Amino acid sequence: MRYHDFAAMHAKSNFDLLEFHFSYKDLELDPAKFLAEAGYAMDFVVHSPELFAGDHIMDLCSADAAYRQRSISELQRVVDRTRQLKSYFHKATIPQIIINAGGFTMDSFMPEHERAGKYRLIADAIQQLDTTGVEIIPQTMPPYPWHFGGQRFHNLFMDADDVVTFCQQNDMRICLDISHSKLACNLKKASFSEFVAKVGPYTAHLHIVDADGVDGEGLQIGEGEIDFADLAAELKRCAPTATFIPEIWQGHKNDGEGFWLALAKLEAAKF
Repeated sequence: MRYHDFAAMHAKSNFDLLEFHFSYKDLELDPAKFLAEAGYAMDFVVHSPELFAGDHIMDLCSADAAYRQRSISELQRVVDRTRQLKSYFHKATIPQIIINAGGFTMDSFMPEHERAGKYRLIADAIQQLDTTGVEIIPQTMPPYPWHFGGQRFHNLFMDADDVVTFCQQNDMRICLDISHSKLACNLKKASFSEFVAKVGPYTAHLHIVDADGVDGEGLQIGEGEIDFADLAAELKRCAPTATFIPEIWQGHKNDGEGFWLALAKLEAAKF
C-alpha cells in the first residue's frame, strides 16, 4: 500500500508487517506528513516502483548503458528512502526491497543462452548500489507483463533453476510471487510444486495470490488454479520463516477489502 492507504487503515487494524508499494511519485513525498512521529511496532517491506518519470521502466540488465545506469540511480533513490522509513518501524531490522529487475523483451522471448549474461548484469548493478542496512530481493516474474497498455515478454526470474543459480552465485534471496510463478509454470507445462520446492529455500518474502492460465494474475484466493493446501504444506517445509502479504489486484480499494478477504479465506482454510 501507499502512505495514505496505510494512514487510513492503521487506525482500524493491527499489522505485524506492512508492504509499501510505491509509485515513483511517492518517492517525492515527505513520509513525515503521513506517518506518526512516534512510529509503529511493526516491520515493513518496500516494493520498488518499476515505472519512473519519463516512462522509464527499471531494467538493470539493459543493453543500453545509459538506460541501465538510470535504472541503477533510480533504485538507489528507493534504497535511500527505505533507510529513511526504517526509523518509523520499530520491529524493522534489515528492511527488504522487492524489485522487478528487468530483462523484458518487446516482441518475443529472448533466446535461452542470453539469460545468463542478463543475470550477471543484474548482479553487477546491485553491487553498484549502497545497500547498507537493506536487502534487495528480486521478484519472480510472470511471462506476459503489461507495459504502457501492451503485453510484453518476461525472460528472467521465471525458471526455478535460474533463480537458484542466481541466489547461490550472489548470496541473495527473492520475493516469491505465487501468481507470477504459477503462470510461468503453466506456460512451460512445468510442475508448480517442484518450482516452489526449489526456490523456497531462497525465499525471503511471499506474495500470496491466485492465478489462472498464462496471464490471469492477481486473482482472489480460490478464484484460480492454485492448490493452496498443497502450497501451504510445501512452504511450511521449504520456506518456514518467509514473511508474506496477500497481493490481490486492486486489493487496497475500500480500505483494503480485497486483502482482508484473502486473509480471511486463508485463515478459514486452516492450512
